[in-house]
Amino acid sequence: MELLKKYYIEEQKAELEYLCSGDADSFCKKKMYLRQEAGKALDLSKISSVKRSQYNLILNYVGNQALLNQIECIEKDFLPVRKNVSDAEYKEQFLRLFRLRNEYAGTAGFRNYLAYQYALLGIDKDILDKILNEYIRPDYSEENDLKTKIEKWKNAECFKKENQIELLRKVLAYFNIQMKWEEVKIHTKNLPQFFIGNCISIKVPEESHVLVNLVSGLSGFSILMHEIGHAYYYNNIRQASNGWSNRPYNAVIEEFVAFVFENFVYSSPFLHTFLESEEELLTDKLTYQMNYLCCCAMFEKNIYSKDMPDLDFEWESACEKFSVSNAREWRSPHFFLSYPGFFAVDVIASHLTQLFYKITGEDSMRMYSYLQKYICEPGYHLDFYRVISQLGIDI
Repeated sequence: MELLKKYYIEEQKAELEYLCSGDADSFCKKKMYLRQEAGKALDLSKISSVKRSQYNLILNYVGNQALLNQIECIEKDFLPVRKNVSDAEYKEQFLRLFRLRNEYAGTAGFRNYLAYQYALLGIDKDILDKILNEYIRPDYSEENDLKTKIEKWKNAECFKKENQIELLRKVLAYFNIQMKWEEVKIHTKNLPQFFIGNCISIKVPEESHVLVNLVSGLSGFSILMHEIGHAYYYNNIRQASNGWSNRPYNAVIEEFVAFVFENFVYSSPFLHTFLESEEELLTDKLTYQMNYLCCCAMFEKNIYSKDMPDLDFEWESACEKFSVSNAREWRSPHFFLSYPGFFAVDVIASHLTQLFYKITGEDSMRMYSYLQKYICEPGYHLDFYRVISQLGIDI
C-alpha cells in the first residue's frame, strides 16, 4: 500500500502541473512512466481490494497500461479544441474514444468501460438505479424562471471576478466554515481556458490546490464554492495517524460535500445576507440540477450498454425521461469525454444533497454541525452506508 501511495502522489503532482500549464504531452509521458514503474513494483495479486463504495486505487494499474495511456493522450489533445469542431468531428472522436475505452476495459476484466469506472469509483449500481427510477418524471415541467433569476445577479459587484476571493472568505465566516488556509492554495491566474475548475489533493489534509477560471455572476461564484467544498473535505477530515490519508475515502461523499457548498449560494440566508434579496432559489436549483444529472447518467448507461450506440437518439430519450430540454446537447458537458462514470457519482451525491437540505433546512449552524459530526470527525473511518442511511436512503 505504501508503493500505491507513492505513485498516486506523483500522479497527483503531474495532474496539478498539467492543470496549471495545459501541457498535455508532458503529462501523458510522465503518467505513462509512473504507471509502468508502478506495474513493475506492485504485485497486485497480494494487495487486497478496498471495500465497495470506496475508491479502488488498484484498478488504476490493471489492464493494458499502454492502451490506457493512448486513450488519455487522445482525450487531453481533444479537450482544448472540442468546442471548436463540427458536430460530425466531435461524434467521430467521441466514438473513437468510446471504442478504445471498451477495449481497455476488456483487458482489465470488465464488460465495458462504464462498468470499470463504476468499480473504480465505488458506485453501487443498485443505489444508482433506485435513485434514477425515483426521479423519472416525463410529465414534469422544467419551465421556470430560475435562469432569469440567476442571470439577474450576473453584474452584482460582489460577484465580479476580482471580488470573489474576498466574498468567499466572508461567506465561509458567515456559515462558520473553518478552513486551514495555509493548507489550501487557490489558483485563479494564467490557467488553461479549457476547464472551469478542479481541486487536487497532494496530501490530505496538509496540501490541497483549488484551480478555478473565475466567472462573474452568481453561478460563476457557485463554481468556486464547489471547488472549495472539495478542499474543505480534504482539509478537515480527521484520520487515524497510521491510515493512508492521501486518497479521498469516497467519491460520492466527497462530491456530496462539494454540492452542499455549491448550493449554499442559492440558499435564502446567502441571498438575504449578501444580496439583500428575499428570493428563494434553492429548491428550483436542486430540482433542475438533479434532473439534468439523472439525464446525463442515464444517457451514459444507455450508450455503454450497446456496441454501436446512436448518441443523438439516446440523448433525446434520456432528456424525455427527466424532462430536460435537449437544446442542451450531449456534446456540452465534458465529463462524457473526459470522465465517464462521474455523472453516476454526481447523481447519488446530488440526491444526498437534497436530503441534507431537508434535514438541516437552511440553518448555517445545523449545516456546519452535520458536516463536522458525520463527515469530518469519522475521517479515515468514514462509512458510506452509514452516511446515506442517516440521510434517509433505504438500502
